[in-house]
Amino acid sequence: MEFDIKPYVGAGKILLGMTSEKIREVIAEEPDKFKKFNEDEYDSDMFKAFFAYYKKPGVCNAIEFYGEANITLNGKIMLGIPYADIQAMFEEIDDSLELDDAGLTSLKYGVGIYASGAKKNPLDPVESVIVFEKGYYD
Repeated sequence: MEFDIKPYVGAGKILLGMTSEKIREVIAEEPDKFKKFNEDEYDSDMFKAFFAYYKKPGVCNAIEFYGEANITLNGKIMLGIPYADIQAMFEEIDDSLELDDAGLTSLKYGVGIYASGAKKNPLDPVESVIVFEKGYYD
């Protein structure tokens, strides 16, 4: 399944604001449940290609893609390619990027990129891509 990012909307058929039940229906897959943080009010869902995170009243506020998920932004593949390539792309489209040792956050596009060695080894591949709602990191 392809997941094209729509900033602050979702990716592919998975939309921010959906319930766990609706996402399961769209994906036709039963997720494993877990708590990302002990203090989380709602369980998160782990699907084969992504995690779905939830907030009150049980609606999705972020989707984190990993593994072999086919996730794109503006036609550009986001996962499994060198982090340096993704950072360069974002530097062209977002002049307010937030960079750290393990990736970047684009509040303009509602996207975060994770590569554990981003700063030390920028040619390492992107490991995950998170798509989030406005205010997620507030």
